Amino acid sequence: MAEERLDKKFGILVEEEVFELVLPETIKRNLRYTVRPYQVEAFARLNYYLNQYKHRRKPSQLLFHMATGSGKTLIMAGAIVQLYQMGYRNFIFFVNTDTIIRKTKENFLNPASLKYLFAEKVNINNRPVTIREVANFESVNEDDINIHFSTIQGLHSRLNTPRENSVTFDDFAGKKIVLISDEAHHVNSLTKKKLTGAEEEVERSWENTVTRIFESNTENIMLEFTATLELGHPAVAAKYNSKLLFDYALAKYREDGYSKEVKTMQSDLDPIDRALEAIIISQYKKKIFSRNGLLIKPVVMMKSKTTAESAEMEKIFTEKIHNLQEDDIAKLQSLANNETLQSAFRFFSQSRISHINLIDELKDDFAEDKIISVNSKNDSDEKQIIINTLEAKDNEYRVVFAVDKLNEGWDVLNLFDIVRLYETRDLNTKTGKPGKTTVQEAQLIGRGARYCPFKTFDEQEPDKRKFDADLENEMRVCEELHYHCSHNPRYIQELNTALKEIGIVPEEKREVYLQLKDEFKATKFYQTGFVYLNQKVENVSHINLDYKEPAIRKVHDYKLRTMASAESAIFDEQETTQVDRKTQTYQPILWDAIFLKKAMCRNPFYRFDNLKSIFPSVKSVEDFINKKLAAIEVNVTGLEKDIKNLTPKNKLDICLSVLNSIAEEIHLTFGDYRGTRHFKREPVRKVFRDKKMYFAIGEGSDKETGKPTMRTDIDEKYYIDLKTRDWHAYKENFGSSEEKLLVKFLDSQMEELEKRFSEIYLIRNERFFKIFRFSDGKATEPDYVLFMKDKTSGENLVYQLFIEPKGTHLIPTDDWKEEFFAEIENETIELIRTDKMRIIGMPFYNKTGRERQFKDKLVEVINS
Repeated sequence: MAEERLDKKFGILVEEEVFELVLPETIKRNLRYTVRPYQVEAFARLNYYLNQYKHRRKPSQLLFHMATGSGKTLIMAGAIVQLYQMGYRNFIFFVNTDTIIRKTKENFLNPASLKYLFAEKVNINNRPVTIREVANFESVNEDDINIHFSTIQGLHSRLNTPRENSVTFDDFAGKKIVLISDEAHHVNSLTKKKLTGAEEEVERSWENTVTRIFESNTENIMLEFTATLELGHPAVAAKYNSKLLFDYALAKYREDGYSKEVKTMQSDLDPIDRALEAIIISQYKKKIFSRNGLLIKPVVMMKSKTTAESAEMEKIFTEKIHNLQEDDIAKLQSLANNETLQSAFRFFSQSRISHINLIDELKDDFAEDKIISVNSKNDSDEKQIIINTLEAKDNEYRVVFAVDKLNEGWDVLNLFDIVRLYETRDLNTKTGKPGKTTVQEAQLIGRGARYCPFKTFDEQEPDKRKFDADLENEMRVCEELHYHCSHNPRYIQELNTALKEIGIVPEEKREVYLQLKDEFKATKFYQTGFVYLNQKVENVSHINLDYKEPAIRKVHDYKLRTMASAESAIFDEQETTQVDRKTQTYQPILWDAIFLKKAMCRNPFYRFDNLKSIFPSVKSVEDFINKKLAAIEVNVTGLEKDIKNLTPKNKLDICLSVLNSIAEEIHLTFGDYRGTRHFKREPVRKVFRDKKMYFAIGEGSDKETGKPTMRTDIDEKYYIDLKTRDWHAYKENFGSSEEKLLVKFLDSQMEELEKRFSEIYLIRNERFFKIFRFSDGKATEPDYVLFMKDKTSGENLVYQLFIEPKGTHLIPTDDWKEEFFAEIENETIELIRTDKMRIIGMPFYNKTGRERQFKDKLVEVINS
């Protein structure tokens, strides 16, 4: 795995710290959902800090500052698994509101819940583990995960006014406790204030209660999670500068593709007509999902300013839907400037859905029994579960009426439209910045912008946007959150300012049109040529002809505990006594087979059905032991008297260690899929096409992305007149700086290339195709493919080169792609229907560090 160097802007780990981005198998196996790359980094940082960081403070307080919707609760669940493995059993989860408590109990305790985060069966350290809610830690089961759930206020009250069976400060004496604080910004009520004399004397505040628990044992750990901590506040920044472990901002979250795109939809309409506009667009999205085989139900939120206004609007809306007329629909269809609404009506027309048909659908889908209000402080637990499971197939609610009850802790993913049913502004006249209400509205939009997972074919990542580079795809509207509000330019400007400040919209957007040259489209190569691509297939022998059983490491090491100890004064200069350890090699197969069998029974990996799926050649457990484990050797290190006289417990522990290590290695290197070594041909004219694309300008470290090459203000080092370069298939290059440098480099090599090759074409792969790593089917999209026809062989031989320019900062994390490209040439590639194609994966191109290596490989191709 690639090592990741930590960037220090603010926080706990310094630049020199290096760690591996590897997800521990224990976490992977015990979570229900796939862990995203940035979540892997969060777990890696936690593991590094707790187990390797030389400057770890005890007790340990760590902050995860993560964007709304980025999966903080999944990180909590994985951390609980990781900490259990380290010996922690008792956890306190505390937060500011009962709403989040109820939601989190569903996440942690209810396997039947749609939002449950753990695997069906939790198995840690080769033992089944039960997750329990406890009132206190007095008589807990030390084999369980014991969680006490509480609000901050409730925890403070119970600890300072003890009751029977309630948690007390005495519970924490002599116990290692993990405190998990969700929405941690609420714990800093005193930190942010300039305290008066009286406040300084408060010793039983919420913060002090938490601090007292935290400091009761040096082995205690406090993990804090929030999306909205005010790191710009001097007191908060000072408090967390030495505690911030992971910072994943909303802007980065959106930039990485894990959120919906946000569009404001302004209309000079009455609130009820805005609501009607929203449900028509919602119905349009539902039908687009359905046409693509997806049963996803878009939800609309109707937001009012007060509870009374919300109740009144709910009544008006219900009556409107009940009495809906064709004139109501026609009135909205006349809004020519509303592009999304017009797309909806075009879709209805093409689908032969008349206004009458549409009215019937709206009356059914948005009837009174499919509307829910969440404005009362006394809302039932059942209602809270309903609004937190709106994605469930048996949940038919389409509209939520609310004021501000959903501002925190609402995890719904299928919210696609928010309607602002009021028209006031609240600009801060002193600062000229958006007021408190507008900022809250921006934060609500941020919550609603959580991505709704889906995929229309296997290779797509379900939880990331897929159509940023394909503006004409009808599914793009299913990746958008629409915010419906009145036509008020000043308010929209203030809202956009607030949205940019929290990072949910980019500073500048740009749409461009990537077009193939007409001359290229007219070539014989474009009309009749092929690009050769492989496929991802299940990694099972009866499907994958390339299937190979994984190799098992033959030599392992194991250290026996010597039970040696020593004591010395800290300033003594005496030499530390060294323990004289010896090493002896054993073959576990030569011991009684019961040791290997017992060890296998403790690890689910070695269930025969799982072994058979990975090692189809084995006929039984005994056969697996004889075929796969017989050659294993273990170097056992320890005191000579111990290693020569291993006890039955020693032998079992050695077998457990070796088998766990084998299972971990196979999990890391052997996935459920593989990439085929058969490359099938696809017509060039069907793969590559014109495409409308969207770019967020100025984001990230590369300022060239999204900008054309042929512009007047471009740096000369990037400029090239693409109109005169027949080998460049597209009219323009909107790529990154490294991509522009690659094109210019190839231009400098064209004279040499043309001596050997004809029909040279460099084609940008703008998400038109993927290829799949042989070992595990991991997908990559090479940025370019270079086609060249050999002039010297006398055959119709075409070279196909996969090329990827790569910024220096990306090379370490993407080095697996370069290794895969090398395999494409080094491995035997089987081409279907032709033997006149050479496929070559090139080294990464990087102007400053890799150009020589890239050029040497290109020269090798020319001379081959």
